Order: sequence, then structure tokens, then C-alpha cells
Amino acid sequence: MTVTTGATTDAPRMQQSLFGLIPTASDGRQWTARSMQLVNWGGYDGHHEVRFAGTTTLLTGASGSGKSTLLDAYIALMMSHTTPFNGASNGATSGRARGQEQRNVLSYVRGKLDEQRTPGSAAAKDRVLRGESADTWAAVAMTWSSQAGERLTALRAWYVPRGVQRSDAVVAVRAVVDDDLDLHVLEPLAAQRFARPGLTAAGITAVFDTDKAFAARLHSALGIGAAGDGDKAVQLLGRIQAGQQITTVDALYKALVLEEPETIRVAERVVEHFDELSQVRDEMETAQRQVDVLRPMTEHRTAIDAAAAVRRTVDELGLDGGQDGDDHRPTPFTAWRDRTQLDLLRDAETRNRTQHKAAVERVAVAEDRIGAAEGELEQVRADQRRNGGDAVEAAERDAHDAERRLAAVRRARAELEGHLAPLEREVASRRDLDRLHTDARRYRDDREALVDSLSEAVVEASDRVRTAERAVADLEREEASLRERRGNVPRELHEARVALAEAAGTAPEDLPFVGELLEVRGEYEPWRDAIGLALGGFALTVLVDEARLGGFRAAIDRLDLRVRVRFEGVPTGLPLHEETDRALLGGRLEVKAGPFGGWLADRLADRFAYVCVDDAAELARHDRALTRSGQTSEGRRGAHGGQGRASVLGFSNHRRLAALETDLEAAREELRLAGDSLGGARLRQRGEADHFVAYSQALRVEWDDVDVAGAQARLDERRGRLETLVAGSDVLRALKADEDELKARLEELYRERAGAQNRVTELAAAWEQITDQVDQVADAVDAADDRGVAPTPAQERRLADLMTQVGWSGAAVEGAGLADLTTAVAAVERELRHERDAAEETERTARAALRTLFERFDDAWPDPNRSTDPDAAFADHLRIFEELEFAQLYRLRDKWSAHLRQMSGDQLTRLNNGIAQAVAEIRDRMEPVNTILADLPFRDGEHRLRITATPVEGQDVASFRRQLRELATTPAGDVPMSEHERRYARTARLVDRIRPDSPERRRLVDVRDHVRISAECVDLAGNHVSVYDHIAGKSGGESQELVAFIVGAALRYQLGDAGAERPRYAPVFLDEAFIKADARFAGRAVGAWRGLGFQLIVGAPLDKVSALEPHADVVVQVVKDATGRSRPVTLVGA
Repeated sequence: MTVTTGATTDAPRMQQSLFGLIPTASDGRQWTARSMQLVNWGGYDGHHEVRFAGTTTLLTGASGSGKSTLLDAYIALMMSHTTPFNGASNGATSGRARGQEQRNVLSYVRGKLDEQRTPGSAAAKDRVLRGESADTWAAVAMTWSSQAGERLTALRAWYVPRGVQRSDAVVAVRAVVDDDLDLHVLEPLAAQRFARPGLTAAGITAVFDTDKAFAARLHSALGIGAAGDGDKAVQLLGRIQAGQQITTVDALYKALVLEEPETIRVAERVVEHFDELSQVRDEMETAQRQVDVLRPMTEHRTAIDAAAAVRRTVDELGLDGGQDGDDHRPTPFTAWRDRTQLDLLRDAETRNRTQHKAAVERVAVAEDRIGAAEGELEQVRADQRRNGGDAVEAAERDAHDAERRLAAVRRARAELEGHLAPLEREVASRRDLDRLHTDARRYRDDREALVDSLSEAVVEASDRVRTAERAVADLEREEASLRERRGNVPRELHEARVALAEAAGTAPEDLPFVGELLEVRGEYEPWRDAIGLALGGFALTVLVDEARLGGFRAAIDRLDLRVRVRFEGVPTGLPLHEETDRALLGGRLEVKAGPFGGWLADRLADRFAYVCVDDAAELARHDRALTRSGQTSEGRRGAHGGQGRASVLGFSNHRRLAALETDLEAAREELRLAGDSLGGARLRQRGEADHFVAYSQALRVEWDDVDVAGAQARLDERRGRLETLVAGSDVLRALKADEDELKARLEELYRERAGAQNRVTELAAAWEQITDQVDQVADAVDAADDRGVAPTPAQERRLADLMTQVGWSGAAVEGAGLADLTTAVAAVERELRHERDAAEETERTARAALRTLFERFDDAWPDPNRSTDPDAAFADHLRIFEELEFAQLYRLRDKWSAHLRQMSGDQLTRLNNGIAQAVAEIRDRMEPVNTILADLPFRDGEHRLRITATPVEGQDVASFRRQLRELATTPAGDVPMSEHERRYARTARLVDRIRPDSPERRRLVDVRDHVRISAECVDLAGNHVSVYDHIAGKSGGESQELVAFIVGAALRYQLGDAGAERPRYAPVFLDEAFIKADARFAGRAVGAWRGLGFQLIVGAPLDKVSALEPHADVVVQVVKDATGRSRPVTLVGA
């Protein structure tokens, strides 16, 4: 696609690419640097001017003479304040660009020479050429010219008041003049602090308030960059000037040619869209939680209404008598009770008279029959005496005594066996009982010690249970804590960190433990415990931004913590340089990117530079070493031990949670075993009490008391004697049979008479009671009738049902009708009172539950206008519940499902397609660079250089791409919510891998890492000759030539002149370039730059001048005098 930028007809036409807009053609114009002017810049005190050749200019000088200071002036003029000055002249390599630790505009304006200690103080003070006791100023300008004779001058000037230490207090001027400009005109304007009217009067009218506007004007006028994107081109010029040490062709090409791909921004949008999706999910889950909280409210309300109805029904019956303080006033219940009683009493009266008459008649009949039987018995006994019956009577008495004795022995025997059951012993003989007595006396003597032993066993088992319970509780709390976060630090330290964060008014994530920022690389997982032991307490150190350390200390000082937390204030925002040597401890760790990552990587390299060795014998070969078991050595010192503790390292805690599950299972099994042990100890303790009772009872009996067999033998002997006596006479045997029959008949007749007499007495007493009750109940019934009080049909049915439930049949059973009625009525009353009490309790409980439910809802989702009263607030909460249940929850589910589909069909599809397209476009964009290189002789006239790309997609990237393709496919048709949930979970895991803080993010979505760039030397026919992967392996000259070819071609492309005859912006500044090249290779490298159409300004030390001077048209030497002042001297050229 081709687009046109600008409104003028001569504006260049642009085309879109993966790397931005680039021009489709060049207008042939080229700008070269003519001269640079400096006023009061560093050691250049006063006004100085350096003129450049349109081809190659060599800047040389002794070390420290000021040549890099001159090159830094170009950076200060052309580039933003975020671009650091040249590393070759900058001793400080850490800290913010142009900060206090590095060379900056203030130090250059004042002409800083060095630092000197103040007498009597530890503080150091800058020694400067100017500005110490008075205001000062400085300026830098460069003038360019084109083939058409055009001139353009860019100017930056600074006015620095005395004592100013910050750049924002400096008066800065940014201006562009479409002509030559002599900086001497600024001398009188400095006294006015470069006021705008004075600048205008001096012809400096194009003055800019911001770096952005100034840069836009320069880029547009000089044709720097494509479609106004000059910042990238200038950044590339800055990187080239800084002379970055890049060791591979791959790194060189990716750093200087390929911009950050669009896939990274697409990945950011994927994360943003997923977070929006997660927000909808959170809203959906919140709505679901609200529904779940409110759902029981209808059940509670139904229970309240039903209980109130039951209570009203019971109250309307009037169990407690009349109302208005009249306890004797009839109620439906008393009216029903009295009417039922009266009906039953009337029936009872009739039955009583009938039964009384029959009972009197039975007494008379029984007395007649008893008289006749007694006469017959006396006659039989007289006949027995005449035939020798006295011995038989004595034998019968002995047999009866033996029967009673046998029954007593059997009872004693049963009691003894019951007591002996815990002892599991049998007493079958006198010897068994004697042994039992012996054991019982011994047990009694030893019991005190046994009781003490059993008590101690119970105490020990109880302690074991408590210990196991504490272990399970601790592990469960640890597990619950870990599931709420991603780190592995112990719960107590995490809770202490949360308390510190709350006191300091910051988030816990802003106070990370060192261990949370470190992850063991996958291939070195077996070293996790050893690395944790080597780091020791450092892994449990909390990191605090040193800029907030003072406030943090003040905020937490009054905090009372149970555990002691170590913290350290550290600088943030340092560049992250991860250790690449996998033999070192730091190389086997991934450092989490973030504000503390740079400092942490540096600390690991400084304090924990252990060499990881597989054998303890190798420890002595290194200054610091670590074995896989965790043993460390530092010279003659060392440490070992501490294994078995859980590792606190890791970006996530899934390993720790899995280990905790195992520990929890073991702890719960120990708790079960401890419980069984305690139960056994208590059972043995209770068994001892049973044994004591058994032995005590055994000591109370003798053998004759429990000898059932002996007692049975005595009974059999007595019965045998009786049978012998009776069997000896047929007459006695017949008389004996007659006597037994008559005695049995008399016993029956006596019982019959006694029963009838008792019945007569009972019925007489009952009659008196019935008549009294009839009078009393009749009065109550009449009173109810007079008042018109009676139960309703529904109440009568309810009471009848209850009577049936309590076992009342409704019929008057002989001898029990009235009593049964009283019992049944009392049972019904109890049942009704129980129903009322239960209803009241149900209503109270349901109201309390409803209030608690409303309070829980209000605590979670507060609303000052909403009440929690069970009655007053029910309608509001019911409306909320119905809106959530039947409307909002469905809308949120539909919205979430739609967002999830959009996530798959839009964002993930774009990312998937973008990765595939970006990899292909990287190869496509090599063509312009290779086209440029095809015209440049490499090594000699018979060879050329060509850039190639080889896919290097790792297994993790392939797996990610496969999952991405699967999730980018939108499922067809209706999908159940469970499938959406599974898809969401998979998407969440995938998105977590490309979040900004994920260590995998760059590897997965930065397509530049999916290919490896190399250079190959080919002959004129395009045949392969040799390959170049590593720059560092070449000689100094060869590497400089290779860099010149690749970087030069890349710069032509980046400047937007890939297809033009020459670049529109020609100047390229190189600080200390070609310093390792001999004259031949240096000439070839310079020739490569010149062949690409660039103007070179090269800085080189004096000892390298001989190699470069033959190829330079202007040679300028910088010299410095004894006072520290520098000046340029042109040695060759004009």
C-alpha cells in the first residue's frame, strides 16, 4: 500500500511496512555537515569551530584531550535528553541517562575537570572551569549544506545560574536558522538570559519550546527518517556513534535494523482485552455470589409465614384459657375438651352401674364355690393322715427349700458372670474361683500404679492429638495463604509483609521478597534446593524503593510484628543484565523483570557468584563454589546443612502447593492415628474401671454362693426322695393327686373372689369420682354454651387428628375411658404447645437468619439507603435477587460469552496471524538491505555480502503457537457454559505467558527471536563461500569491515533511502571506530561507508591515526593545555 504524506506536491511518497512508513523514492538531495561551533562546552572554553570534509573527517587526540567531548556535543544537539553521552568517555555505566552519576549538560556547561575533597569534610566538590562563583552559559551549533547551496544551522544554548544543580532550572534555547550562524551573536544575549525578543532581533526566529518540536523541524528539513519518523533514525545514529559492542550478526541486525514488531503491541491488546473479559467475569461471579447469598431468603420468608400461621392457629384455640385476664373464660379448646369429657362421663356413669351390679353377683357365686371346695380338701387330708402322709409333707418342704436355694444360686451366678465379662474369664470350679480371688487381691494391690500408667498414656495420646491438630491447622493455613498469592514465602512472613504495606500505604506487590523475583531455570530444577540454601536469608529479604525508604521506616516504626522481617532499600529502574554463564548460580536463575530486576541481577553477580559443581572435590578449584547438596565454599570458609526446608524461590507456587497437599495428607493421617491412639488409651482406662468392679465383686462371693450344679444336685436329691415316698403307696399317690387338684381349684377361686371384691370397691369409688366430675364438667359446658363458645369445624378436625395421633380411639374402654381421655387431651395440649413453641423458634430463627443474610449482603455490597430489617428490607432484597437471578446474571453471561468468542475470533486470531506474517515480513524486509549490499564489493571485487534468516522456533514457542491456533478458532453453535469456563481457563494460562511481567513474553511474541540472522559471503554468481555468525571471532579489521557493511546498509534502509542513489542525511559520527583495524581493512571499512554515500566523522586515539589518516580528507587534532582547556587544531584539509 502506498500513501502520501504532507499536502505539497513535492513531498515524498511513502509505503507502509512492518517497520513503519518508508519513502518509495528519493528526491536526490543530500545534506552534509559543514561545521560545528562550541561555546563554553566542557573543556572548550570560549568559542571554537570545527570544519568537516564532505567525505571523511578524522578527529584525534590524546586520551582525555576532549575529542569525545566534541562528539558528545553532537549528541546534545541532535538527540533527546534520554540518550546518554558516549560510553567511551563516560566512566559511569549505571544510573539514569545524563543523571548526576554520568556526564550531563550541567557538567559540560561548567567545564567539570574532576572532583576534590573539601578540607575537613568527607564530601567531594566538583572542580570546574567556570560557573562556580557566577552565572555561565554554553552553546552548540551545527551547520549543514546541500548540493543546491542551501544552508541550515541548528542551535542549542543553555544559561546556567550560579548554584543550580537541576537541569529544569536551566534556561534552554532550541532554534533553527535557514542559513549560516555565528555563535558570537549570542554573547550579548546571554546577559539577558536568552530572552525571546533579543533572539528575534539577532535573526533567530525559529525558536522551539520543546525537544519534540525542535526535532520535528530538524528531521523534516534534513530528511532524517521515513514519514517524519526521524526519532528512530536518530536513535540508530546514536547507537552507531556509541559503538555498541555487539558480538553476533544476529544481535547486530536485530538491534540496528528490525524495530519492535507489531506483535508485541497486539499481545498487549490481547492482555488488555482479556483483562476486560476477566472484569466481566468478575462482575458475573459477583452477581452469582450475590444470588447465592440471597437465594435462601425466600425459604426463610416462607418459614416465617408458615410459623406465624401455626402460631396463630394454636393461639386461636386458647390453650391458656380466656383472654383479658379471665383464666376461667371458655375457649374453643376448653369447650371442646369439656364437651368431650362430659360425653365420656355420661357413658362412664352408665357403664359403672352395670359393671358394679355384675361384680357383686360374681362375689356371691365365688363364695359359694369356695365353701364347697374347702370341704372336699379337708376330707382328702383326713384320708391322707389315716394312710401315713406326714413324711410326704416333710419331703415336700425340703424340695421347696431346695428350689428356692437353686434360684438364689442362679441369680448370684448370673451377676458374677456379668461382672466377669470385661475380664473374659470363666469360673467353672472352686479352683477357678480361688485363682480369681488370688488375681483380684494382686490387682487390688497393684492398681494405683496401673491407674497412673493408664492416665499417663491418655495424657501422652492427648498431646499427640493436639500436636497433630496444630500441624494440620498450620498446613491448612499455609495452603490457604498460598492459594491467595503467587509467591512461596512462609505465611507468617507474607502476613507481616502485608502489615508493613498497609502501614506504609502501599500495595504488598510493591514490597517483594527476593525469592519472589527469582525462578530456577527449567533445566536446572534439581539445583533449586541448593540455590535456596546458598541464597539463605537474602531470599527472604523485602526490597523497598530507596526513594521511599525514609517514609517507609517512619510508617512501620510503631508496628508490632510477631516475626522479624529484613528489608533493604535499593535503587529501582536499573537495566537488567541477566547472567549468561550457566555455570554460575546467577546463570541458572531467571530474574523477574520489573523495578527491582536490574539491582537484583547485579547483586547476584556481586555477592552470589558461586560456580555450580557436581563434585565436592571441585570446590577448591574456585573462589566461590556450590554443590548440588547445598554445600558452599568461599576460599577456606564454607557452609553446609539446612536441607529439608521448602524453597521460597519461584514466580509461582504450584510446586509448593503440590508438596503441601502431600504434607497435608501425611498430617491428616497422623491426626487419625493419634486419634485412634487416644481412643485406645481412653478405652483401656475405662476398661480398668470395669476390671476393678469385676475383681471387687468376685471377692464378695464364695463357691457355694455360685455353685449352680451343686444346688441343682441338692434339688434333684430332694425331689427324688419325695417321689420315692409317694411311689411307695398307691392310696397316698391317689390322695396326693386329689389334694393337688383341690388346692389349685381353691387358689383360682380365691383369686376370682378377690378380683370381684376389688372390682366392686373400685367401681364404687369411681362412681363417686364420676358424679363429682359430671357436676363440674356440666357446669363448664353450660357456661360455654351460654357464651356461645365452640370450636370451628376446622378446629374440630385438627383436634380430632391430634387425638388420633396420640392414640385416642374415641371409644370408652372399660376401666380406662376417662383416664385415657385425660391423658390424650394432655398429650394434645402438649403437642399444640410444642407446635407453638417450635413455630415461635422457627420464626425467630428464620428472622435472625434473614437479618444475618441481609447484613452479610450489605457487608459485601454496602448501600447506606438499604435496611437489614427482616420485614422492612425484604421487598428491596427480593427485587435485587429477582433482577440478578432472572435478568442481570443472564446478561453478564451472554456478555462474557460474547467477549470470549470475540477474544478467540478477533484478538487471538490477530496475534496468531500477526506472528506468522511478521516472520515472513522479516525475510521480505531483508531484500532492500541485500539489494544495497549486492552493489558493494566485500573482501575484494569478486565477493558480496548477503543477509539470511533461519527459523529457530523453540519447542516452547511451537507449543504456544499450537495453543494459540486452537484458542483462536471460534467454536461453532451453542456452547455450554462449562465449555466456556474450560476455554477461559486455557486462555488465562496462555495470556499469563505474554503479560509484561512474564519471563516468557519476549520469547513468545517478539518474532525477532523466532529467526536467527547471519551473514554469508557469496561470489558474483550468488554461490555460497562462507558464513558469518559471530563478529567477535574475526580479526579487528575483518569485524570492522563486516559491521560497516551491515550497519551501513541498515542505516540507508532506516533513513528511508533504501532505493535512492544516496542518503538524504549523510553525516555519521563514529567514536573510536576502526581502532583494531590495519590500514588495508580500515580503508575497506571506510570505503564501504563512503560507497553507501555517507559522510564520516571518526574519533580515534593518536596511536590509530596512521591507519585512518590516508582515508581522511580533513584531520583535526584536539589538544588540552595545563589548565584543562581543549581546542581543535586542523592538521590536514581546510
